[in-house]
Amino acid sequence: MYHGTASEISHVNVGLGRGRKDFGKGFYLTNSKIEAEALARKTADKNVISVYEFNYFKTKNVGYRFNEFETFNKEWLNFVVDCRKGKDVAADYDIVIAGAIYDEIADIVSDYEKNIITAEEAVEQLRYKDVKFQICILNQEIIDFNLDFVEIM
Repeated sequence: MYHGTASEISHVNVGLGRGRKDFGKGFYLTNSKIEAEALARKTADKNVISVYEFNYFKTKNVGYRFNEFETFNKEWLNFVVDCRKGKDVAADYDIVIAGAIYDEIADIVSDYEKNIITAEEAVEQLRYKDVKFQICILNQEIIDFNLDFVEIM
């Protein structure tokens, strides 16, 4: 898994994350190095990609509370918008796995947030977009026991 940012992150602290993020205040990872690089470019001139090993099945089998969205749907849309508004909807979960919000997706979500389009119109537009998954770990215990730092790229 990859995390793109402007600085090295070899030890993760969920408490340092910013609020009002797409899936709540947590540590975000992607399985795409290309996506991590794109995210790093958005945050600063210096691109740092931190690489981690994450065992999904081990984490899932322990009984952590997962919220997984397999597609862009109305539930996903409302979850994202509520998180962005600062509502604590992610507090019921330890980890969120869902479609990442990249440029095309961000425009659709933004139009919905501004009431330019309805939820149904947003979902219809999202139906044709590729889902690039992102993981948001909200529970420090998962990071401490199930996320291993590998290297900086």
